[in-house]
Amino acid sequence: MGRLGRTLIFVSSAAMLVACGATGSTPGSQASSAGQPLASPSAAVSAAPSVTPEPSVATSPSASTQTAPAVTLTEWKVTVTGTIKAGKTDVLISNIGVAQHELLVFKSALAPSAYPTDKTGDIIEDGPGVALLSDGDNIDPGGSQTRTVDLAPGTYLFVCNIPSHFKQGMFTVVTVAP
Repeated sequence: MGRLGRTLIFVSSAAMLVACGATGSTPGSQASSAGQPLASPSAAVSAAPSVTPEPSVATSPSASTQTAPAVTLTEWKVTVTGTIKAGKTDVLISNIGVAQHELLVFKSALAPSAYPTDKTGDIIEDGPGVALLSDGDNIDPGGSQTRTVDLAPGTYLFVCNIPSHFKQGMFTVVTVAP
């Protein structure tokens, strides 16, 4: 095996040590099987002979590849991850539950408990004091959809209003940042 092959194996081994460090340990505090501390991962890498790396693709995200806010629907919960900023935003909506769900976005000064409901406890979507801003197709279990929402700064209610879902607490209050 040539010098380049040995160098690549050494660098790979050092990288694996960094990636596979012991849980709860700090860099440089891991012990070898002989009970002696291992050199810090940076020391192992700096001790390796200099090798010119091959060109690589940039890994920092560009504006077009950043992760969109995500909404997850499951029995009886709406979870929003990421930040929804004012303006037009693409939102990925995923149903990880076992029943069909939907996502409605309402704007209102009312608390969720004060939303107008019918006799079964479902939100009256065109009721007094609420404005339905976004509605899409129902999403089957395991399905998803991407929807563009255009929201001003403020507070919104993200809710599944399939019969009895709102009544069972399937909503979340979302604050949109400027």
